Amino acid sequence: MDKKYALKLDHDDGDPGYTEKGRDLGRFRCELNGYRKLHTSGVCARGFVPKFHGSIERIDPAAFHPVLQHFAQDKLKPRAILLEYLSNAESLNCVNYSDALYPQAIEGMQEIHRAGVHHQDIYPKNLLLVRGNPDRLVWIDFDVATTFTDCGPEQLARCDHEIALVKGFGEALRDDQAEGLPPNTKFY
Repeated sequence: MDKKYALKLDHDDGDPGYTEKGRDLGRFRCELNGYRKLHTSGVCARGFVPKFHGSIERIDPAAFHPVLQHFAQDKLKPRAILLEYLSNAESLNCVNYSDALYPQAIEGMQEIHRAGVHHQDIYPKNLLLVRGNPDRLVWIDFDVATTFTDCGPEQLARCDHEIALVKGFGEALRDDQAEGLPPNTKFY
């Protein structure tokens, strides 16, 4: 049986560096650092985020033409992260929202925080409903994530803020579902 993987490629037009406060602006670096922490802490294995299988520093788009033709004109060759392929996945929305399943979104974010990662991009589009037996919710898109080692007051406040955001858009999805709205009617 052939195993499928997802390859998340990153357009690379040079290193954007860091903010004055030290926040990394490199999307590939942010995602790679996040997935490495999530992998080593077991969050990937527990299914709250896709399994992380490694990274590729540079890929020659010409070797994969026409599939990678959108990267051919980039200043630098793209870099990539190899992840678990999630078949039967769809972004969470007000139609597929489930009260019974949604606690997984909160638990998943708590696990992400315990691993020392702040997601920084809390939206339903970054939470996939993966159909299976059982169904599960999976957090994706860590390209603006920040990592931390010490969980002091500032880090705890950020964790609390992200959990509040997850709970808030869960309530919004539930309300929109009760109104019978179609998916993506509102921006959460």
